[in-house]
Amino acid sequence: MAYRDIVVYLDAGADSSARVRTAINIAAKHQARLIGVDVSTKEALKGESRDQALAIEDEFKAAVQKAGLGFQYHAARPEAHSAEQLFSHCADLLVTTQPHPDHRHLSNSAIPKEILMTAGVPMLVLPTGWTGEDAIGEQVVIAWNFSRESTRAVHDAMPILRAARKVFLFVFASNYSDKNADVQEIKGHLEQHGVGVALAGWRNTGDNDFTSALFAGLDRENADLIVCGAYGHSPLFEDMFGGATRDLLNNISMPVLMSH
Repeated sequence: MAYRDIVVYLDAGADSSARVRTAINIAAKHQARLIGVDVSTKEALKGESRDQALAIEDEFKAAVQKAGLGFQYHAARPEAHSAEQLFSHCADLLVTTQPHPDHRHLSNSAIPKEILMTAGVPMLVLPTGWTGEDAIGEQVVIAWNFSRESTRAVHDAMPILRAARKVFLFVFASNYSDKNADVQEIKGHLEQHGVGVALAGWRNTGDNDFTSALFAGLDRENADLIVCGAYGHSPLFEDMFGGATRDLLNNISMPVLMSH
């Protein structure tokens, strides 16, 4: 798999410019076309945000033309809610930002979670306040639990994993050992794709939940990206994983690439 079409969602919020810079950097690295999708609400065209909302298309086109990228631009209808209406299906990667508490009224409420769960396309979710200046994908942590979702995430992230300088495989299990056959199998599979893997497992003793242990490991590994599955079939299923999807979508410091 290669990234050939990347969608970046655009709005009048404070995080949009940095999101576009990051999407441009990723598109340039993977020689992809960048598709800007304006997901502004009706509220965005009122009051102080109006001028910024009206400038979205021109600013996006100027930025990608300066970068020398192929591109498209679409404006989604304010009432759009499905993955098709938000131009998510014909893409290899979606780029968005966690909803900003002060600006969430400016952007379509289906993004990120509803589109992540329905589009069938991996989504890179940037933290609020992201500047677009830091690298993404140099040191990557895979949050792995042998599920369909984490399997999907690994394959969807393969272009990034192959290009990464370091990749850490994080497994959270009561019987964790580097020597476990299932751990060695996923490590070997990644190595078959040219991904150099360091094992960074955590034995679950009941003192920490999945997300707490993951973030403790991130501090140790100086990671710049988490790759993980997104779980959303039912409240019970999320509870089994400690609400990891919700926690990661709400984390305030780390870009997350998620697949469902």
